[in-house]
Amino acid sequence: MKVRSILFAAALAVLAVGIQMGTHPQPIAAATESGAVYNFASRQLNKPFRMGAEGLRRYDCSGLVWRTYLETGLLRKISGAHRTSRGYYNWFKEHNRLTSTPRPGDLVVWAWKGRPVSHIGIYIGKNRWGQRMAISALTTGVARHRVGGIRMPVKAYLRVGLDR
Repeated sequence: MKVRSILFAAALAVLAVGIQMGTHPQPIAAATESGAVYNFASRQLNKPFRMGAEGLRRYDCSGLVWRTYLETGLLRKISGAHRTSRGYYNWFKEHNRLTSTPRPGDLVVWAWKGRPVSHIGIYIGKNRWGQRMAISALTTGVARHRVGGIRMPVKAYLRVGLDR
C-alpha cells in the first residue's frame, strides 16, 4: 500500500512538472482520407431519405456520396461533379476504375443483372465476421449495412484512390 502511494505521488509530480513546463502530448496524426470519409458518412447515419436530397438533413444515395466527398475536400476523387448512381458508375467505368477488391472509401454500386445501376454507397471495410460493409442512403434512411444485405446484387466497386 505504501509503495502504491509513493508511485502515485511520483506520477502526479511528473505530470505537474510537465504541465508547468508547457509540454503537451504529441499531436495526433492527421486523419487519412478514408478515415475522413468514414467519419463524415458515419455522422449522417439515421438521417432520413428523400429522393434528390443532397444533405445535410436528408439524403438520397448519390446525394450522400456527393456530400461526403464535398465536405471532406475530396470531390475531385469522384469526378468533381454531382452525378446519379448510374452517372458515377459510367464515369468510373470510362476511366478504368472498376475493381473487385475494394478499399475503405471506394464506392459500391448495385444493380439487377441486365439492368442499369440504381443504388450507390460508400464501402467502409469488413466487419469482425469478415463481411463487407457499406454506408448508404436507403429508403429507410442513412444506414450502415452489409454490402450483400440489401435486396439487390452488387454490380461493381469503384476505385476512388484515397490515401495516395
